[in-house]
Amino acid sequence: MVFNYYTNYYKWKGIFNMKVGVQFYSFKPEIDSGGFDKALNMAARCGVEGVELFSLYDIPAITYRKALNEAGVVCYGTHNHLSPLINDLDGVMAYNYTLGNPMVICHYLTAEERGTRDKWLFAAESINKAAAILKRNGFDFSYHNHDFEFGEVFDGECGMDIILGNTDPHLVGIELHIGQLPRFGLDMAEYIKKLGRRLKVLHVHTFQRDGESFDSSPAITAAKALDVEWAIVENVFTAPTDIEAVKKSIGIIRDLTRGL
Repeated sequence: MVFNYYTNYYKWKGIFNMKVGVQFYSFKPEIDSGGFDKALNMAARCGVEGVELFSLYDIPAITYRKALNEAGVVCYGTHNHLSPLINDLDGVMAYNYTLGNPMVICHYLTAEERGTRDKWLFAAESINKAAAILKRNGFDFSYHNHDFEFGEVFDGECGMDIILGNTDPHLVGIELHIGQLPRFGLDMAEYIKKLGRRLKVLHVHTFQRDGESFDSSPAITAAKALDVEWAIVENVFTAPTDIEAVKKSIGIIRDLTRGL
């Protein structure tokens, strides 16, 4: 209770800044070649507070945990497909418990898991059930968007709205991948205001896949007003990953979180 009092006080005073992490997908060239420990060390050298893992279950959780400890960074979130959340939730929880990770994220629906309104409703129902069990076991849960959440529309309602409208806001948060919003004519700051306290994590960029620069500042400003704790950088760097390019991206985002 004391911690919560001072935490809220310092947020009110504007002293707290968002933490800056990096999505492991940013180091995909290293990970694809089996160098996940190298990728962790690169993340640590860039000065991030945490990393978010993806496609992780082929590596034992204890192996990841040891590497995280050695690199001096924490795991803040893991990206999980819908299938294990339905069919092996106990395994998901055991893995994330070993990692010391508090946030389980459903990051992708396969083409077979979407495409009709009924499939989206089933996904929402499944997510809600998993989130309730995760909550009872001490985990938070969020859903991560791509483009198809906005591109698949049924009777005027897109997939993202189906997820939001058919899941419990107290159980299912949102990890917002802001790079997708401009493609569908959505204003980042306004969409964040619409999500309100459901927004738990912000996925930010300094550039897009085509190399064009991307301004994350409107989203970061809006997220800070909601006390969102983490800004997770997701840039896909060309192989081999240039550590200086990563540091530059992290530095840009860190300055934005500090209002610089």
